[in-house]
Amino acid sequence: MVGSVTNGYAANPYLATATTASAANTAGQGAQAEAAAAKTGGSSVNVTLSAEAQAALAAQTDNRTTDQVVAAARTALDKLLADAKATSALKDGKATIDVSGLDRRGLYAIASNKGGKFSIEEQVVASLQMKADRDTALSASASAMRVTGDYAGLYKAALAHLEAAGPEEKAMGQWAKDKAALTEGLKQATAKPGVAPSGIDGDPVAAYLKDVGGVVANPRTRDIGKVASDVRSVLDKQYASATEEGMAVSPDGGTIDFSKFDDRSLAAVALNKGDQFSEHEVAQAAAEVKARNRDSVSSAYKTTQGSDSSAFGKSLITQYAAMSDEERQAAGWTPALYDKMVAMQNLSDKLASLFNSDGSVNTGGTSLLEYLN
Repeated sequence: MVGSVTNGYAANPYLATATTASAANTAGQGAQAEAAAAKTGGSSVNVTLSAEAQAALAAQTDNRTTDQVVAAARTALDKLLADAKATSALKDGKATIDVSGLDRRGLYAIASNKGGKFSIEEQVVASLQMKADRDTALSASASAMRVTGDYAGLYKAALAHLEAAGPEEKAMGQWAKDKAALTEGLKQATAKPGVAPSGIDGDPVAAYLKDVGGVVANPRTRDIGKVASDVRSVLDKQYASATEEGMAVSPDGGTIDFSKFDDRSLAAVALNKGDQFSEHEVAQAAAEVKARNRDSVSSAYKTTQGSDSSAFGKSLITQYAAMSDEERQAAGWTPALYDKMVAMQNLSDKLASLFNSDGSVNTGGTSLLEYLN
């Protein structure tokens, strides 16, 4: 619950023109290749750097210190909040400001609370924007993959986006884990074209594909009634083609395979939007929602083990903010629950600030007695 241009089984996520260039192994190399083409091309050739190449070059040439990045991000957020006449980056779990104009290093500084300068709401909004940017970077290759089976192109695009990270992001253990997983995914996809890589622990592409779904068109942005109608049609086709023993062949019995449905489409069934679904379908969808919710919370807990004490709480708040209204309702994530999570997170952050990393009392800040009083 917690979206390139293809060339056969290869894709160059950097190239956005009709000119040809050799594929690069990393985002930095790809960006350099495009930059060279822009310098040496004749007047009749118009070369434009793709968004991913521009990001890679920006990361390479950004010589700011981390403190400078943090200060710039803080200033930018303050202006956005002032312009929006908002006191918080989130209200009722929804963003009050648009941070899409911030660069990746700035977003990462906010999301990871570099320097302790950013509130939990700001961290969540930045985290969601980073996810949206990742989804945008993969969307074209994902669409091509669904048509051509080009998993290699999708993994190349994911690696390119990963390599465009700034030094702070690359220094984290998660970045190295993601790169290892994506490298293995590309290896498998290249060895067996058209076959989805499997058995890769923490595979970002697999998580992305699960998140965006694949059986209903634009489930995140369309009216929920239209999504429900599409789901109704897909389920009926699924019943008609069912051959495995025990699988549902009608709306009223058997095991329904919801594995390829995204969370909002699943919520449409669980909430019986448009009164289009049987009691059996609603019950099975509700059970699937519960299972996914349990798994996502468990995954968030495991992922944040060993991190700072606030990581798990922030992960849950981010998960809530990423949900549509229908997903929250189906999963039972109420506004009251959100308020409690934020309050507990703010308390955790405040208490953590009273102590140094070695467990000693932070004598430079508010004392524990002063805070409790």
